[in-house]
Amino acid sequence: MIKFLIGFFLGANVSLFLYALILCGSRADKRIKREEEKIE
Repeated sequence: MIKFLIGFFLGANVSLFLYALILCGSRADKRIKREEEKIE
């Protein structure tokens, strides 16, 4: 039971971390596109 809880906790943290990376990446892409439009 302890192993299950530890695995569940670690799995949730890893998935949240990956989700945060995806969000940061999409926001950075939008910011880069806006800066490119301003330059042109």
